Amino acid sequence: MQASPAPSRLPTTRTRAPAWVGALFALAALRCNVVVDFTDCETDRDCRLGERCNAARRYCEVPVAELCNGVDDDHDGVADADEDFGPCEGPRRPGTCRDGRRRCVGGAIQCVVRTASTPTEVCFNGVDEDCNGTVDDGANCVVNYPASTSVRIGSNNPADGEGDDAPEHRVCLAPFSIDKHEVSNRAFLTWLNTLDPTKFMIGRPPAPLNTTRTYGTFVLYNDSATATPNWVPLVLIPQPADPGYDLSIRRRGTLFETLASGVDTLPVVFATWLAADRYCRWAGKHLPTEAEFFRAMQGDNASRTYPWGNDAPTCARANVAAGTNRAPCVGRPLPAASLDTGATPEGVFHLYGNVDEWMWDYLDDSPNYDRNNYYMSRAPTAWCAAFPEGPLGPAMGSFINEPGNPMVQRCTRCRFSRGRRYSSDDPRPLIRKWMDADNADPGIGFRCAAGGAAR
Repeated sequence: MQASPAPSRLPTTRTRAPAWVGALFALAALRCNVVVDFTDCETDRDCRLGERCNAARRYCEVPVAELCNGVDDDHDGVADADEDFGPCEGPRRPGTCRDGRRRCVGGAIQCVVRTASTPTEVCFNGVDEDCNGTVDDGANCVVNYPASTSVRIGSNNPADGEGDDAPEHRVCLAPFSIDKHEVSNRAFLTWLNTLDPTKFMIGRPPAPLNTTRTYGTFVLYNDSATATPNWVPLVLIPQPADPGYDLSIRRRGTLFETLASGVDTLPVVFATWLAADRYCRWAGKHLPTEAEFFRAMQGDNASRTYPWGNDAPTCARANVAAGTNRAPCVGRPLPAASLDTGATPEGVFHLYGNVDEWMWDYLDDSPNYDRNNYYMSRAPTAWCAAFPEGPLGPAMGSFINEPGNPMVQRCTRCRFSRGRRYSSDDPRPLIRKWMDADNADPGIGFRCAAGGAAR
């Protein structure tokens, strides 16, 4: 095989190129870098450094946020006026208004609420989907009641309650609505996580209403607008050995979450009356009065003893201790939309069973809870004349204290709850549970109402 000729040698002496040649090579190198870095892409997967593929110009580019400046900053071919800058909450609208979108209007970002179509309101999630200023108020979420002149309050039959519900009397009510479901953990956490994260503290209430009882550790919130703090107890934080511990919440970083998984749709418990009141006001509603609760539970003229009718409670209707030998049906709360056979004919769930529910009213029983001072404050026929839109309860709660009876919750200015809890083995429908507004326990939750007498 013939050998290849030897390569010729390059000259050993270099000649200096003109300056413009170096500039040309530098420009070529820059062009080359641009071409190498930003060409040859059809999809984002072709961009090896995590850039985005600009499909129109077929090069990889580092994503740049769109600004409301008349320039297509993100190179997506969408004009500023048509860009969606993400969700927003409209001014003075409670909840997270999903229909509100941040838009570029007149050179500035504004919150624009779409009015051409109204999204369906989803129940017990704490979100104002239809952006009307009220949370969880769709047709599937609340029941509306017309005005009434014959709502029965109390009973002359001691077997209905603890003997303090006399005299039976009739009250009038203005039109109102009540939530079909108890407020869920999901909805409650939505509200809690809208509060200023810098104003929370975990500790004991600095000025508890009740100085005769030991208070636990709470989530405290400073709602003061001045330099002097006002620490409001919102949620009781139980210890691991306490009943219902797995139903509680915890704080992770700046947000609150449920302690256990799978409890988002359970009714929130461990919430104080103060927290329940604040949640309902944030949601565009308020806590129901006792009279409104009775109207929803027993009908306009007390035609039924229980929400479902007059048949005795069973575990298929109510989450109480109605099992064999009065054993608990479940022993813990059920989801807010469960046991539809125990709902009222109008479709309100768990007005009896699951959890007790905070009422708007103070309690005005005697210390021995053998008479209801408020029910006895006027003649049975005088209530509609005195309260044409419905009674709001006494102006101040009574003092309850039975040191020898550990079953009685002592309080200094009692608020109260109705509805029976999951652990209750007493089927009487008119039993009440009372507690100071800044305290809580694993068996009390709440639901909200709207309309009715002004709060």
